[in-house]
Amino acid sequence: MNATYNRYADLADGKSYSNLFTEDAEFNIVGEGIYVGREQIAARCNATTTAVHVTTEPELDISGDIAQQRVRMLTVLQDGNGTRNEFVASGWYIDELKRTEEGWRYHRRRVELDLDINAVLAKVK
Repeated sequence: MNATYNRYADLADGKSYSNLFTEDAEFNIVGEGIYVGREQIAARCNATTTAVHVTTEPELDISGDIAQQRVRMLTVLQDGNGTRNEFVASGWYIDELKRTEEGWRYHRRRVELDLDINAVLAKVK
C-alpha cells in the first residue's frame, strides 16, 4: 500500500491517491495542515509538485481490522529540466489503517518531518 501511495503522490493523481484513504480519513501534515475526507486529501495531492516519495522500514502491528504503522519517508525534488534530484525532506508517516470492504485503507496518516516544515515547503512550492 505504501508503494501505491508513493506512485499516486508522485503522479499528483488525487483521485486514485484519495481512494487509498477511508471516506472519513484524516491526513495531518504537522505544521502545514490537516485534511479531512477524500475530497480534501485529493485536492492536497493534486497540488503536489515534482516530488518523488520514498518509504522504507515499515513497522506494522495488526489487530483484527485495525493496524498501526510507522514508516520512514524521504522526499526528493526533481528539477525542471530532468538533470538532477535534490533531497528535500525525511521524516515519518505514523498511520492507523482500517480493513474496509475496499481492502486496507489509511484512516489516520500523520506526517512528522525531521526538518523545519517551512523550509521544506519553500523548496517544493
